[in-house]
Amino acid sequence: MKANSDHNEDQMRAERLNRRQFLHLSALVGGALLAACAPPAAPQQPAAGGTGSTEGVTTISWWNGYSTDSVKQVAPQIISDFEAQNPNIKVEYEISGGPPGGGQLMEVLLSRIAGGTPPDSVTIWTAPSEFGAQGALLELDDMMESARLAKPDAFYEGPLNSCRWNGKTYGLPASAGAGCMFLNMEKFAAKGIDVSRDNFPGTWDELKAMSAEFVVYEGDTLREVGFVPWADSWLKPVWSGLNGGKIYDAANNQYVIDSPENIGWWEYMVGWLDEQYRGDLEALNVAGAWASVYPESAFHMGLSAMASEGSWACTDVEFPFEWEIVKFPVGPSGTKSVTGYWPNWWALPKGCPHPSEAFLFSEYFCTEGWVTWYKVIFDTPAWREFPTDVVTQKLIDIVGPEEAQAIHNWFADYLNDTVDMWNSPIESFASDTLNAAIGEIMFKTKTPAEALAEAQQRCQAHLEETLRGA
Repeated sequence: MKANSDHNEDQMRAERLNRRQFLHLSALVGGALLAACAPPAAPQQPAAGGTGSTEGVTTISWWNGYSTDSVKQVAPQIISDFEAQNPNIKVEYEISGGPPGGGQLMEVLLSRIAGGTPPDSVTIWTAPSEFGAQGALLELDDMMESARLAKPDAFYEGPLNSCRWNGKTYGLPASAGAGCMFLNMEKFAAKGIDVSRDNFPGTWDELKAMSAEFVVYEGDTLREVGFVPWADSWLKPVWSGLNGGKIYDAANNQYVIDSPENIGWWEYMVGWLDEQYRGDLEALNVAGAWASVYPESAFHMGLSAMASEGSWACTDVEFPFEWEIVKFPVGPSGTKSVTGYWPNWWALPKGCPHPSEAFLFSEYFCTEGWVTWYKVIFDTPAWREFPTDVVTQKLIDIVGPEEAQAIHNWFADYLNDTVDMWNSPIESFASDTLNAAIGEIMFKTKTPAEALAEAQQRCQAHLEETLRGA
């Protein structure tokens, strides 16, 4: 993802393969994850070549999936600063895109947790709520209560909720890259349409009408579009929230997929498909890659006037045209513009040898250490007390210091209006199930009410099964 400024190269954006593979990987270690909920009777001894304590210095291990040049630049500096503040702690790590010794990070991590030999700290791109429900992560609430910086109210509520399950906290959010809409300003200028960050359409009806201005057919062939609002799968909870709904009610452990607001959401999307794209989803999909704003996308190629993406794209993408960011408009049943987020999460695996030291490291990376990170990588902080005058240098280079500060402030403010997401113990299963239902709706094999009712039944049944097992 987006987990860093070069997340596109690391295949960490769009569908987040780590998240999508979670259930499969959990199955590889069977019930061992849940068994790992019971802490060991005595602190584990480090394996040969592992971490441990020597002459008053505790060595901890940090696993991560990073491998890009930008992270190789900034992570060692953050770790050096942490070690300078905590001379009794040394951090062992590598930035190779996987665990020490190679392999798939998530698969090796889950196996090591099940086997009782996990690392001390890990950066994951699967929500801690899901791992926590599987019994794979350490609860952090007691440590957060006594923490210097990472207290329960230190982070934006939405991103922190993605770390919670069943009243417990299983991780810390470092970033909270907010979603938004990107505009190709050259296309708007060519049409003589005056839009800006402050005067963009505020409703779906207005957005749909604006999108229609950019639709181009040559005979039966679709050449250009205005906007395809269902293209980015990770933003499903946002579009639900824009219409006053939600997908999962964490407070009540209840899916609400077939709510009137969600049925209305997808009836609206079918209408959009019919009105602007001749009701033919297959032809639309063949015509271009409408999701995201990266070089392979239709937006980047100049085939669409608008697209959605996370804040990180402001510096992660070299746009070949002038661009602008705007908030998502509100649906017929909605009341205000909301956004979503795609964090980087720091967590402590269940059974980690040095939880106190690992928490100090994770806390530092997600708060003061993120100041160093953010100067290089435009990954919006989840820490509320983040210094307001620190802005990513690359963004300054692109748009100038005044506009860079304005963009930073805009995203930070938007994070006050986030939907809850990444907060279900069956996140991957539910996302796959809802995607299948959306396919049925948009290919018109089922009505929105029929497809969403079936998705609701499947997700709620699987959730209740999971809760009984936990």
